[in-house]
Amino acid sequence: MSKDDEWWLVACMDWPRDRWLGYVLGYRHAAEILVTHVATTGHHQDTLVYPFLLCWRHYVELQLKVLITLLQKWHRVPGSLPKTHRIDALWGTTKDLLLRDELDSEDAEAVENVEAVLHQLHVFDPTSEHSRYPVKKDGTETLRALPRVHLRRFQEAMERIAHFLDACDTKLREDIRVRAEMDAEFSTLYLD
Repeated sequence: MSKDDEWWLVACMDWPRDRWLGYVLGYRHAAEILVTHVATTGHHQDTLVYPFLLCWRHYVELQLKVLITLLQKWHRVPGSLPKTHRIDALWGTTKDLLLRDELDSEDAEAVENVEAVLHQLHVFDPTSEHSRYPVKKDGTETLRALPRVHLRRFQEAMERIAHFLDACDTKLREDIRVRAEMDAEFSTLYLD
């Protein structure tokens, strides 16, 4: 790579943090940037809607896969990364693992609200083909049931979902970290 005055255009692909986090946040930020562009310019909404939808859908898919992995680790159940793009299947697994812990009424209501929105997301793009292509592999048209999208309202709904999923992610990571510290401390106290 040559020296360049525009150092800020160099993306660090080897950042030391969790690489999944880079992907998850990247798709979410891209969706936010797209809707902001349309809102400030008033242009390109009819073409940017596709990458906008794809970014939000892919964010959800990736975040659910991360949550499944974290929940399996938290509950100490064996498992592997789900090999599906289906939001309904990923959410079903995530929800089942979330509900292993007793939820208060507020959290239970949040789970129901998330499920309702994720169901809608799954209905209009069940396989992640619909926001990427105008036709599926079998030749049928995609997004036929979605003739109009209000980008701001869609964004607001997805931000609520993202806040919930990100909060679950943060809590799980912290709970796993604290438990690992406690396990290490107990092992030094009682096994030495």
